[in-house]
Amino acid sequence: MFQKKILLILIIINVSCNKKKEKIYSYPFIPSIPVIDTYHGTSIEDPYRNLENLKDSTVIQWFAAQENYARTFLNVIPRRDSLLAKQLVFDKRQESTISKIKIHKNKTVFYLKRKRGEEFDKLYLKRPNEQEKLVYNPTDYKTDHIINYFKVSWDATKVAISLVKKGENISDLLVYDLVTKKINAQIIQKAKPKTTGGINWLPDDSGFIYQNFPNTDHQSKEYMTNTRAVLHKLDMDTTQVIEVFSKKNNPSIPMESADFPIVNIKSDKADHIFGIIGGVSKYDDTYYATINKETNYTNLNWKLLFKKEDQIDSFFTDTDELIYLTSKDASNFKICKTSIQHPDFKNPTVLVEEKKDRVITDFEYIDGELFYVTIKNGVESKFFSKKNGVEEEIQLPLASGNTYISHEGDTLKVSLYSWTQPNQVYTYNIEKREFSLLDLNTKTNFPEFNDFVVEEIEVPSHDGIKIPLSVIYKKGLKKDGNNRLISLSYGAYGASFSPYFMITLLTWVNEGNIWVLPHVRGGGEKGDAWHKAGFKTTKSNSWKDLISCTEYLIKEGYTSPELNVAFGTSAAGITIGRAITERPDLFEVALMSVPSINLVRSEIQPNGPNSIKEFGTVEIKEEFEALYEMDAYHHIEKNIDYPAILISTGMNDGAVVPWDPAKFVAKMQATNPNGKPTLFSVDFNANHGGDGTMDYYYKNMADAFSFALWQTGHPDYQPKE
Repeated sequence: MFQKKILLILIIINVSCNKKKEKIYSYPFIPSIPVIDTYHGTSIEDPYRNLENLKDSTVIQWFAAQENYARTFLNVIPRRDSLLAKQLVFDKRQESTISKIKIHKNKTVFYLKRKRGEEFDKLYLKRPNEQEKLVYNPTDYKTDHIINYFKVSWDATKVAISLVKKGENISDLLVYDLVTKKINAQIIQKAKPKTTGGINWLPDDSGFIYQNFPNTDHQSKEYMTNTRAVLHKLDMDTTQVIEVFSKKNNPSIPMESADFPIVNIKSDKADHIFGIIGGVSKYDDTYYATINKETNYTNLNWKLLFKKEDQIDSFFTDTDELIYLTSKDASNFKICKTSIQHPDFKNPTVLVEEKKDRVITDFEYIDGELFYVTIKNGVESKFFSKKNGVEEEIQLPLASGNTYISHEGDTLKVSLYSWTQPNQVYTYNIEKREFSLLDLNTKTNFPEFNDFVVEEIEVPSHDGIKIPLSVIYKKGLKKDGNNRLISLSYGAYGASFSPYFMITLLTWVNEGNIWVLPHVRGGGEKGDAWHKAGFKTTKSNSWKDLISCTEYLIKEGYTSPELNVAFGTSAAGITIGRAITERPDLFEVALMSVPSINLVRSEIQPNGPNSIKEFGTVEIKEEFEALYEMDAYHHIEKNIDYPAILISTGMNDGAVVPWDPAKFVAKMQATNPNGKPTLFSVDFNANHGGDGTMDYYYKNMADAFSFALWQTGHPDYQPKE
């Protein structure tokens, strides 16, 4: 019956795939049932408000029909399967891929590993001078579950493992005993440690604290609200919920229902526990309480440590000292110190001053010595130490565009990333001042990268501000305007697009194309001020920066409008959506994955109350006006030659609900049925990140690349008539 209804909606396709001929696309039909809203005296028509009802069978059938319709095009693009195969060949060149590396006091290394030909990660450990050992295979729990997070106890005798069904959001937690090699019989449900709070073992390893989600329905308005930090003791029944830090348990602490009350325990010798009022904001109100072996965690004496206005990004403790990274009066960040019991954030001791043209992004404090990382324009990192007032640059073992440091056990782990080399992890011997490669895998060579050129340049935007721009292509490329180019943008939450090895980048560039990353405002590439320059009422800078970078690339002959492709995911839907609606003449194709587009309605989504912190609320006139300006759905006009568009979504997405991009698709299809195609790929078994496997990711990228090559007229990707 369901299939018959889909067929009634899905009209027979009557389209020529020859790009030079006029095309008429017979998109699946959904009626427009408009609603008019008035905000601060301004009336706005929402023509597809009916798509927000995901309980309506007609709406669900329309989503299914859109997926079927998209597949009738994507599946017949010649060489799409070849693009998928090429990504898989590069991936399988690696003996294995390793991630989530954690080093413990006895130098035992824990990590997730996916061997060549395998679909998902398994948990391994490796002790010094021993062969690696498999700790846990997720299929031993359920065949359709994957490991997305783990946390080892302080004494490295137990590990808490988070398992999530592929394409879903909420995890089950189990505890594996590394001594007995048995699973604790108790299974903990309603957790999400990968993205919310992690897992914090108690100092004595008798249990841990994690974030509990009372409502796990990703379509509910209550989803991601009233979460709570709860205690799980290893000897207790999991039906018990012992709240440690929450709106209900701590009514004297100001919390909203959308806040994430997160707990952090720094070490097994910790005498303080920290409570963080988290969310999507870069800075949070943070509290602390004193703990010891006799502590009753349900009745902690929480005291305010610092407010979000103090702009503290991260911190460490040393007895009563708080050592922290802050952007307060220092957009590029500085490292300071104050007392925990008697903090003075107005007049702290400054340990490392702000750098003029470099952002301090990461730091560690070990036995009185500071180690920290700086990055220029988000793409060039350096490593420093400072002790007794003497600052020293430590030469990295290889050039790194992005560097992370982590003090784990008695080891300083240094992770190095670049556009053109697989990621490398080293340990740094502080006493000997030496690096050692953490040898967990056979080194994989990608000689193709030897022929790649990386240009790091700056381009003036509409207001004269210089925007960092990373451009990657093969040697010998002619800047004659005849090159296909993908620009990958983001620009939100202060997140930086820093160098990282990507099989997809390798595949696209190796085919003779150009890969570009405009580091637009709203990100963190140039510090806190860079974020604030693409935030709420200044958000328009994000897409105007992309437009300026695109104009530069066209002017300098890297590409032409007919070969130019804009690409982005999630919050990048704002940047891409508004760039193509404001300057459609610059782009031939737009690719958007799980995009946030309908910003005027964003705050009614499950993640909406948190999105307010980054983008604004319609309740405030100035912020409403900014949200309306961000909203590409409300800027679609008739008789405009918009780019070809491919949008993908997952029906289990709780971060950007699927009706958000769906409304944009429906309006674009109805407004421009005779223009370039607007296709909507819908996966009923995926969440905001797909299904969590690399195979899924590669398939989606094959769709995106082949669609872009088809629509930019590549002769090898034109479907037969």
